[in-house]
Amino acid sequence: MSEIHHDIVSQIYAAGLLPELWPSVIDGLSDQVKGRGGSLFILTDGQLTWDAPEATKTIMEEYIAGGWADRNVRLQRLLEKSYPAFVVDKDFFEEDEIQSLAIFRDFLLPRDIAFTAATVIKGSGDDIAVFSVDRRFAEGRFAGPELDLLNTIRPHLGRAVALAGRLKMKQTMTAMATLQLLGIPAAVLSRNSKVIATNAAFDGLAGQMFLPAAFGRLALYDKRADGLLRQALEGTIVQQRSVRSIAVRAANSLPTGILHVIPACMQAQDIIGAGGTLLILARPIGDITLNAEWLKGLYDLSPTEARIAAQLSEGKSLEKIASQTGTAKETVRTHVKHLLQKTGFARQIDFVRAAGSLAAIQPQLSNTNAVLSEV
Repeated sequence: MSEIHHDIVSQIYAAGLLPELWPSVIDGLSDQVKGRGGSLFILTDGQLTWDAPEATKTIMEEYIAGGWADRNVRLQRLLEKSYPAFVVDKDFFEEDEIQSLAIFRDFLLPRDIAFTAATVIKGSGDDIAVFSVDRRFAEGRFAGPELDLLNTIRPHLGRAVALAGRLKMKQTMTAMATLQLLGIPAAVLSRNSKVIATNAAFDGLAGQMFLPAAFGRLALYDKRADGLLRQALEGTIVQQRSVRSIAVRAANSLPTGILHVIPACMQAQDIIGAGGTLLILARPIGDITLNAEWLKGLYDLSPTEARIAAQLSEGKSLEKIASQTGTAKETVRTHVKHLLQKTGFARQIDFVRAAGSLAAIQPQLSNTNAVLSEV
């Protein structure tokens, strides 16, 4: 193995641990075959994410913004065949067919991307990664020796993708174990709402609060709460990335607590990655003040709304908040109306109860993220 080849392989395994290094890996592969950048697509539970080096990043942004990902016949054919090697367009299309493809004629050629070598790598579960390296027209087609070089490196790409998947699962299980030690029932759901992981505290509520559902999903015994959970999970799919807090009851009809549905882009980002959802069941506790900045990020509140929310969690009335802040009561009432809309509660008392349960998990979630940063 040449020194340059060895360096690329080292970078590949580093990227399996640190995803932000993938652009430099693509750049390295491209340099070896006289290319012009490339891209990495990852498909997880129907969600497409991507990365690219500087040479092609702007082009990829235009590709996504223009909706080409949904009408790229080249990618569709590549995924259908899934050859265990780097392949080029002529492996799937006749020359005149390539020239007639809209993705080639209207998008790639105007940006001087004339040739591409790509491969599909299947990761854990249904995860799929697509690596590609591009070339300008002047550089000509990829030749056999260049494809051979890419294919000697391909097994390392596969192992790095698998490593990344196992690392993410380890992070998830560490989070579940940490919350279990703190006595907090928790579960992680995938983007399509399948249960990925739970802890023992969550499992202990099976049958009395949480019920199994079709396709590996879960339902709530409380039908009203289950409808709200469905709405919250549908919202995470369409990018409505705010936390929903749902009051839930168990089979005995007694109030059990508040189920917090936390999308991946919030405090759960490090726990579950992009596209997933963290479910945490918490019970109200008293005499703990919530941090306004924490509430701001959790529910996407404005700074003023977050401060008022924190004061409400302390049990302060609108009159007292208005007096302490030198603000008109009606102005405070307007802010409360807005924060209720954002948090999904119809009544102020419901938000205060939910906030009481958030006080129980605020420090624990922070501690969980700290633990994960060391994994």
